[in-house]
Amino acid sequence: MRWTKSQSLLSFALIATSSLVSAHATGGSIYSRQSKIDESDKYVFPLGDLNFYNGLSNASVTLDQHSLLLDGKRLIFFSGEFHPFRLPAPELWKDVLEKFKAGGFNGVSVYWHWGLSAPNANEVSFTHHNDLKAFFETAKEVGILVVVRPGPYVNAETAGGGIPAWTTNIPDLARTNATGYKEAWLPYIAGFARETAPYQYPNGPVIAIQSENEYFTSESLGIPGLSEHMQDIIDTLRENGLTSIPTIHNDKNAGGQFAFEGLGKVDLYGWDGYPLGFDCDQPTVWTELATTHDANHQRLNPAEPLALFEWQGGAFSYWSGPGYDQCYELINEQFANVYYKNNYAAQATLQNLYMTYGGTNWGNMHTHTIYSSYDYGAAISEDRLLTPKFSEIKLQSYFLHASPDYLFVSRIGNGTVGSGTAYSDSRDIYTTHLSAPFDNPDSTANVNFYFVRQVTNNKTTDTEFTLRVNTTKEGEITIPKSGTLKLAGRESKILVTNYPFGNSTLEYSTAEVATWATFDEVDTILLYSLEGYDVEIAVEVDSTPEVTAVGLDAITAATTNNTVILSGSPSGLSVFSFDNKRVLVADKKTASGFWAPRLATDDVHNHYDVSPAVASVLINGPYLVRSASDNGSTLALTGDINGTTTIDVFGPSQFTAITWNGSPVEVDQSDIGSLRGQLEFPDGLADAAIPVLEELEWICADSLPELDPSFDDSTWVLANKTETQRPQQPSAGKFVLYSSEYGFHAGDWVWRGHFSGNATGVNISVQGGFSFGYSAWINEHFLGSGQGSSHSQDGVDILSPIFNFTSEQLRDENVLTVIHDSTGMNQDYNVNDEHKNPRGIRGYTLLSDDGNDFTEWRVSGNIGGENAPDKVRGPYNEGGWWFERVGAHLPGYNESDSIWNQSCTPYDGQTEPGVTVYRTTFDLDLPEGSDIPLAFDFTLDSESPHRVLLFVNGWQFGRFLSTLGPQTSYPIPEGILNHHGTNEVLISLWALESGGAKLSKLQLNKRGSLSSSKPATVDVVAAPGWEELRGNVTTS
Repeated sequence: MRWTKSQSLLSFALIATSSLVSAHATGGSIYSRQSKIDESDKYVFPLGDLNFYNGLSNASVTLDQHSLLLDGKRLIFFSGEFHPFRLPAPELWKDVLEKFKAGGFNGVSVYWHWGLSAPNANEVSFTHHNDLKAFFETAKEVGILVVVRPGPYVNAETAGGGIPAWTTNIPDLARTNATGYKEAWLPYIAGFARETAPYQYPNGPVIAIQSENEYFTSESLGIPGLSEHMQDIIDTLRENGLTSIPTIHNDKNAGGQFAFEGLGKVDLYGWDGYPLGFDCDQPTVWTELATTHDANHQRLNPAEPLALFEWQGGAFSYWSGPGYDQCYELINEQFANVYYKNNYAAQATLQNLYMTYGGTNWGNMHTHTIYSSYDYGAAISEDRLLTPKFSEIKLQSYFLHASPDYLFVSRIGNGTVGSGTAYSDSRDIYTTHLSAPFDNPDSTANVNFYFVRQVTNNKTTDTEFTLRVNTTKEGEITIPKSGTLKLAGRESKILVTNYPFGNSTLEYSTAEVATWATFDEVDTILLYSLEGYDVEIAVEVDSTPEVTAVGLDAITAATTNNTVILSGSPSGLSVFSFDNKRVLVADKKTASGFWAPRLATDDVHNHYDVSPAVASVLINGPYLVRSASDNGSTLALTGDINGTTTIDVFGPSQFTAITWNGSPVEVDQSDIGSLRGQLEFPDGLADAAIPVLEELEWICADSLPELDPSFDDSTWVLANKTETQRPQQPSAGKFVLYSSEYGFHAGDWVWRGHFSGNATGVNISVQGGFSFGYSAWINEHFLGSGQGSSHSQDGVDILSPIFNFTSEQLRDENVLTVIHDSTGMNQDYNVNDEHKNPRGIRGYTLLSDDGNDFTEWRVSGNIGGENAPDKVRGPYNEGGWWFERVGAHLPGYNESDSIWNQSCTPYDGQTEPGVTVYRTTFDLDLPEGSDIPLAFDFTLDSESPHRVLLFVNGWQFGRFLSTLGPQTSYPIPEGILNHHGTNEVLISLWALESGGAKLSKLQLNKRGSLSSSKPATVDVVAAPGWEELRGNVTTS
């Protein structure tokens, strides 16, 4: 506590507000808080001689207690999380980043996955969907800043949390400075740094590098070597060229890990927060808001800006869980409205929303708790379509970028009636008051920001109230002066006084500010409120100007005491012009349809700047506006529409014409002062034809030739290890039957155990991750199947059945065949080698009267194991079942072999347990200039349990579990799916019960239809086909 600072702030910022001072002084505890006092003497420098502290450094990227600075200029870092490897069509990275930029994100945070980049101990490759340079070039082109997070451990609900599966055979404890583990990660981190170094700002978009992830000091966890490991990573990054940008760490909460002096201290400390967790089962249940962000900030790192490096942007769903529709409902636009504004009330000037685009866990890359989709309920859905949450976030980001005074604010008070500072007259309203100082070098205004919300998130009904605020013009006043304010349940507002826009000032407003710009010396501001909720807006003027009102008449104007008062209930758009000012008042839905692209520029700093300091235009109407360029009298726009759309452009008068995606648009001056035209939706685009899968020709083959008595597995890997160095030891049996011990790390496997003579049965324990599946046969006779289970982050990942044999099932020489899949590697969040949990047979006992035992075991995994030949789709895409071994899922596979039945479909299915694979081909020719996301859709089926793998042009893009779900729809990105040519699709149907199984639904459906400026044709990812990968390989 520092009472003197709080008292000085009160006298400094409150004007004629003795009643508020009294209320504040008697309203409970006052915490250390944001202030104008210079805290730089409290900065803790990391080890080494680099310096990124503002005023003490000549680096292009610096920081201080208020914010980041680029080239000495302050900025809000408003970032979203995106994992490029979860969108393995790199041409679409630009589409996602342009949507980020259009939504007001000036930053993107990216994990990189060590396991995908390093398929074995001798190889590190940053190519294809791991291509760092391609991603940085794309971000540089778009003009979006990048924070990179290479791990080596990243968590991210990925296989191993990013740690490659081949490291599970290293005995050393992972995520420590143990020699074996360091030797494993060093080539990857060093290579990552060398690839990234040329793209450090200002030469590129990279402004910060994260070391490790949600990590711990040795002292906090009681494990030796943690702090040393953190420092080793930082030193490796620096030694390999990352010397122009600060290091960061994302603590899992406000725990101070690597915030203080010592090994592993980073340049900028921050923390993560997931206030609603991942309980998508209860999407309407909210926790209460934390009011400790600022206190934690002042306690941990007051000389640095408040940085929230992962803040909840959605939630992951789990096997058999509620699905991403409910996760979106949990973390919806209301959540964004309330919880993110609570962050801003603590003056968070760096915020990264995890996730903003989630993508897909294709090719077995997910950890075992989750499934193929990583939609995450994010603002941009898995199919790259925009959600209502995107619009809410856009309004917030636009406001923050338009409000540079926010970067200097101090906390004046907070509370409600009877607790803290009572700014409102309602016990149901909680207010936080921040104020920018008079001596802000970038502003002459004493701007006040009032964050108002419901006291409890349990209140879901409206609250009416008035609010006491401070203004330079009138001192303390109560607003609105007529009527009351209304706050919806689960709504928050940021209200301002003394708010500058250009050369103009809002005295106060009960509508929220979206953004502003100055065109031809006319200051233009956009304000909004929920439709049906009254607003009162006071704009300062020098005299009594003539007010021109156009648009809808929901708002009226009056002039009094050198102030123009606008009041009413917004509906549509109302426009008021007076005294070189233009005020646009809209309902929230209308306001969310505005876009504020900056005009393209060659200036390096301005290319990344989204503040009003850079020339821009305001545009209303289109689904998406990606870019705006000044072509003399023509404004060149690019973007997307989802139907015929009216476009309104507010901008400089120099623009008398516009083009949309390169085509001229006929425009006129509208009644609201905009340049208005109509964007025509192309004829036929919405009706573009896609195939009906049920009408296609399918062929099928049995994918379990291992059940044939004559099958020869002598070329398979002999599973003859009798010990393992990992902590998870076998439960029974002579041999260690863990797939990774034999170089097979993902997908699915076939195990064959041989024994001679008699036995009465077998007890096996199979481990495959939560909700995995297995089936077993003795010789050609089916024994049974099973599936694990999952609920949230708990579940069943080991099944231990006992099967009894009959004499009719046995021969002189017997084979037990076990097939199973993996739902992904465990992660290693708690630094306990959990990721080393095996996939395979955890233990076995042959039941016999004479002690008979298995003589040998053989295992089939992916072709090549750790040296798999497919360097494009990567190390996790394939497993070891017959169809994968022979490459039937690959483009160009020869289907003429007699093993293939030419007249069968997955809709008819199979009548016995086992695995049947179905192949088909179809052509697409979607319209040029379209963006039509497509998805394969299934339906849950508990009557005939089955498990399905979906391969599209060789890429495994879905694992469907008919009885567990929840995922039934599998979007395939363009570039994986060929939108302008032939596609080869394989479905593996694994029937778990003796009655067999069939698909009751398999359809290809559209997720949306857009006329788009993204690349007219996204090229199919250049990945090898059957000839390259199997043409010279002998398989069995």
